[in-house]
Amino acid sequence: MKRKTILFISILQLLVITGCYDDLGNYDYTNSTKVSFVNSASSDYTFMVGDLFEMDAPINFSTDIGNVDELFTVQWYLNRELIYTGYHLKYQFEKGGTYELILKVINKETNETYISNKYTLTGKNSFDWGWMILSNKGDGKSSLSFINPGLRATHDVENIIEDGLGTDPLGIYYYYVLGSISGSYVSGLPKILINQGSGSVTLDGNSLQKDMWLAHEFENRKEPEGLKIMDFAFKEEYYVICSEQGEVYIRAVGTDNKAIPYYGKYGVMPYEFEGGSRITCFAPFHNVTYWCADEERCILYDEQNARFIGITHYPQWGAVYTPAIVYFKTYDQDLEVPSGVLRVNNMGAGTHCLAIGAYEKKDVASNGGLTFWSNYVSLIDVQGTGNYDLHEFAVKDMDNNSHLITGTDQYGFSGSSLLTPQSVIKMSSNFEKNPYFYFTDGDKNLYIYSMQMRSHMLAYTAGSRITGISGSPVVCEFYGYGGNSTDPNFRLALSQENGDIAIIDVNTSQMVRLFEGFAPDLELKTFSGFGDVKGMVWCTNYEGEY
Repeated sequence: MKRKTILFISILQLLVITGCYDDLGNYDYTNSTKVSFVNSASSDYTFMVGDLFEMDAPINFSTDIGNVDELFTVQWYLNRELIYTGYHLKYQFEKGGTYELILKVINKETNETYISNKYTLTGKNSFDWGWMILSNKGDGKSSLSFINPGLRATHDVENIIEDGLGTDPLGIYYYYVLGSISGSYVSGLPKILINQGSGSVTLDGNSLQKDMWLAHEFENRKEPEGLKIMDFAFKEEYYVICSEQGEVYIRAVGTDNKAIPYYGKYGVMPYEFEGGSRITCFAPFHNVTYWCADEERCILYDEQNARFIGITHYPQWGAVYTPAIVYFKTYDQDLEVPSGVLRVNNMGAGTHCLAIGAYEKKDVASNGGLTFWSNYVSLIDVQGTGNYDLHEFAVKDMDNNSHLITGTDQYGFSGSSLLTPQSVIKMSSNFEKNPYFYFTDGDKNLYIYSMQMRSHMLAYTAGSRITGISGSPVVCEFYGYGGNSTDPNFRLALSQENGDIAIIDVNTSQMVRLFEGFAPDLELKTFSGFGDVKGMVWCTNYEGEY
């Protein structure tokens, strides 16, 4: 009986083993692979708007497998919407911004399901660097266009902005925020400020999506009524808005502000300068792509008191990052002011300032150390008489609230007879690097003035009245960022009344030929279809440009 039992068990085991072999022949047992995901905290991804974005799913498998799609279903959810199925994503993003990505992976045999943590996808606009143009094309809407260094124009850029841009365009400004973003340090986050009647707004320079309403940057969360910006200065420590009404709003960076990218708030009321003020000219000197002479950081002309005022980046009253106001009251006791030269803090009643530029000066010490200071140049209408002079003054540090005037000069401007109330004037932010400035006769003609020769030449005649001048970088020594190429440097964009924009070449060799009397052809290309141009600004979407 015992032998029969053992024989029966042996036969049964043999049948089981045989059945298993038959089963292996009928079914594939290779798919026991487990799935895990790449750490989402250190795996954010960036794409360019309009380009085909491709990437493999950030998945790890416990065993080597061949074709993932044969064994698993990989689903891609963007902001909770299924956009693609497959291991290798191919997708074209139409709008920039930040997206939430979740992956769902399903084992096709066992239906075992794996869901990832959230990944971040960031969409950058495809406009690396060039001129951003704000205009009204006749419908009252704020329209954005772009011209890149390759001389290709793109219109209707505002269409990529969610819910549109706005109406009643007034002006456009570029800046960057010093600081960092989550998981990555960068020295600058690019921003575009759009001044418009429907509500001024800051755009993220990468995605060109709305970042923050300007109203929310004021302490009372209200934009000043009827705000029309004359110019805008950005600094490591503060931001300054100067309005066409001559009012100045300062947003200081306090020591307790850690949030990136916005620091502090603009005051509700305009800044009150000593003795009151009415600012009619404002030079920010903020774009170091130009290697600015920016010791004072920005210079203002107060026509009410006929004086220049500086806003510096130095500490004041022991508060780090608080900007100091400089009234330029003190002259070097050894300085002999030439007869007829107006004093910086008393330019004479009625004197108008039309433009401000600067030299960057430096001393080399015996130990090789460098000392920098600024020499400012302004084009003035002397006491409102219609006599135009160039006025210069050199400044060296003295203390936080005042600076020592170490030199001053004043001389006639050769282009005086050409200036009209409609003239557009663009001075260099560093005459050491680019010793020229540009002005129009209030009509079609662009003239270039040489600081060295103290004379001007007719450089270009446009198709209609020139309404704006915007320069590309003079020089940038930060290789790999927006201004590293020499090709697009020393160019001017000229907006015109007929909706055209001309790009002209004003590099050094062309200027030498111009002032030698050869009349070179400076035009590179003219674009049309911009409508009523409200502003142009050179900008880039590179993080950490400066």
